Amino acid sequence: MKSINVLLAILISLFVFLSVFELGLRAIGMGPPKTLNQFDSALGWSKTPDRTVHRKTAEYDVHFAINELGLRDDEEMKVEKPADTQRVICLGDSFTLGYTVERQHLFVDQLENWWNEEERKVQVVNTGTEGYSTDQEVAWLLKHGDDWKPDLVLLFAYENDIYYNGAEKYRYFPKPRFNAQGELENDSLVDPGSRSLFEKTAIGNLIVKKEGLELFEVPSAKGPLLKEHAPLLTESPAFLADALARTEGALTALRKKCDELGAQVAVVVIPSHSAVDEAYAAQFSNLLGLARDDWDPNKPVDMMLEAARSAGVLALDPRQALRTATQKNGDAYFQKDFHLNAHGNQVIAHFVHDSLADKDMAPGVGKLIADMPTPPAPPKPIPRWILIYFALWGILGSLYGAFYKDEKILPLFLKVGLMLGLVFTVAVGGSTLLGMMAPMTAKIAFASAIVAIFAFIFYKLGNRLDTIVELLIAFVRRGHWYLMPLVMILLSVGSLLVVAASSPLVAPFIYTLF
Repeated sequence: MKSINVLLAILISLFVFLSVFELGLRAIGMGPPKTLNQFDSALGWSKTPDRTVHRKTAEYDVHFAINELGLRDDEEMKVEKPADTQRVICLGDSFTLGYTVERQHLFVDQLENWWNEEERKVQVVNTGTEGYSTDQEVAWLLKHGDDWKPDLVLLFAYENDIYYNGAEKYRYFPKPRFNAQGELENDSLVDPGSRSLFEKTAIGNLIVKKEGLELFEVPSAKGPLLKEHAPLLTESPAFLADALARTEGALTALRKKCDELGAQVAVVVIPSHSAVDEAYAAQFSNLLGLARDDWDPNKPVDMMLEAARSAGVLALDPRQALRTATQKNGDAYFQKDFHLNAHGNQVIAHFVHDSLADKDMAPGVGKLIADMPTPPAPPKPIPRWILIYFALWGILGSLYGAFYKDEKILPLFLKVGLMLGLVFTVAVGGSTLLGMMAPMTAKIAFASAIVAIFAFIFYKLGNRLDTIVELLIAFVRRGHWYLMPLVMILLSVGSLLVVAASSPLVAPFIYTLF
């Protein structure tokens, strides 16, 4: 019986530790991602109708509202094309979906607003879906094109499309693909099932984050590379030839379907951050583990442009527009996330609008205007941390006053407000500072700060560590499993409070851990 109690004590201690770790990961934004998607037997996955999702990181804060048709578009949109209206279908991945921006900043919606300001009577339909490659985007048009009856189709491609156009799955999820002749293969896919309960936790998501990603060895690299990065290499690996042939096959199918629909078509190749900003490319070299001479960020763009031209599709290249805008007005991409920011989306909208006008492909009939209408700025909400700060200030100040009745109210609340201010400076200021750093630098700085804090805690605890360990071992040996959650919490919190009390300079950092 005693051995069972000891085992229970160990298991419950482990459970408490993992629970605290899980909550900590969620608190710093490393929880399991919220998905917009559902299984689709023809496309692999598609957005779930009527789903809303809110995603927030240090760089962006975005709300997604999917309408009843499964699109991030207007609620009142219907499949039937409105009378006397030109319809533009935008095919694409997370860039087209607007993964990191609200709709008023997304180039798809900016284009629609601009064309309608020109009295062109244009409806732009956003089919962008995160994770899609070119073949899935074309497969969407094959499945839905006859119903939606577009007058113009714009496909927005990205560099990782090339590899995945040759793959039968994206991570765990099956996907359709085309052969080199433009014929659709495996158009009836098998549902892989929902993610396991373990993968739905922050810890599970952290462990399996890179599972399902295909890797390959490159002699000049410091470690294995993702196969989706293969188009970047100056010397292309052999497996990329099939992916390129299938990419051209998908674009051939796109042209044929648009001919059948009587719609004009163009492919816009969105370059990566590295292809636009050489300073960022130098940082990305470190992430790849490759010397700068061993890879070329422009190569995937050139490959995709050539594939489109070979398939007989108009190909548009916005690299120069993005480079010029970056030099004049600042970065067009986020630093940690690889997507376009609001500025980058505006550049793409300008580029597409002007390029189509130059090609006499602007939809509808109207008078071209040079400047994009400025979307109304939504009211800025009060930052959540300010609300939390004042709530805590009121609660903790009141509790402090209730226990220390001899203290004057004003100095008492000033003390509490000052300490909370220091804690929030560490938490909010530190997060903002990390957001300003390059991705790898931010990771190193964050890990170093955590290690430094815990090193200081262990140093300050000194001999008390032996006592803490002895207490834990004693409770485990005696099999007091029902007391383990309380013991672990009291020892952890007590240890942190002891360290915080020993040094006012480090106290705000300790309290931030709570």
